[in-house]
Amino acid sequence: MPGSTLVFPVADLAQHVILLLLYLVQNGTGIYDDVNGRPIPGLERYAHRLKLEAAYPMTFLEQVALTDVSVEMGTACYAGALMLQALGLGGWMYTGLNPFTVLGASGDPAVPGLGFRFDMLPNNPLPHITGLPGVFEAHVPPHHASMRAAVEAAVARKFGAGGPFDPKQGGPYRENAAIRSGAAAIDAEAIEIAALMAEYVFTTFGRFPATVPPVFLKTYLQAHRLDTEFYDRYFTPEAYLRTHAEHDRNWR
Repeated sequence: MPGSTLVFPVADLAQHVILLLLYLVQNGTGIYDDVNGRPIPGLERYAHRLKLEAAYPMTFLEQVALTDVSVEMGTACYAGALMLQALGLGGWMYTGLNPFTVLGASGDPAVPGLGFRFDMLPNNPLPHITGLPGVFEAHVPPHHASMRAAVEAAVARKFGAGGPFDPKQGGPYRENAAIRSGAAAIDAEAIEIAALMAEYVFTTFGRFPATVPPVFLKTYLQAHRLDTEFYDRYFTPEAYLRTHAEHDRNWR
């Protein structure tokens, strides 16, 4: 509707799983394939730094990643809702729209959604959505040549030029370079180990992650100009805030 804006927070869940794999490696362990009941072949070569008896189940790690991004997107919508109230705008955070349709996998050319790329994988009735080419590309093939390339890209995004741990990046700290360069570095061997696990998952299951989608969408935020006359007619005066009542005067 005119005067209404709908915001869709979208998560690169694949990248989040990669970062959790790197986190495990940095803390001396990895994952095992609890779906097939076996360790990840090749991890035994890194026994000098990994305690494989403490490895996490793959499905648990993926559920943690899904929970993390769900909380972050919900928090983003909630923060947006608070800002709407401060601006004197109406709005609501909700679910209910089919996320596959919103992203672009309705199957109906007349309903293109946001136009994300998707594939239909064997033995899976749900669209496998991987990204919006050139705009929002998840850290998986075909947007990256391999899972190793995806792991390297995730590390570069954090520690490379312009990333949050780039000491040359500007910021509010008095000792900006020292703060940004103080994060624990991800060494070449850690990248190798994380890539080994990610490539195993992709090869074994024909997708990455194995049990959760690479691109995830759940909660939406709507913003609109409040019809105060409607509330004045059907509700008590406490139904909206002073910022709503003064919106038109303040934002002319």
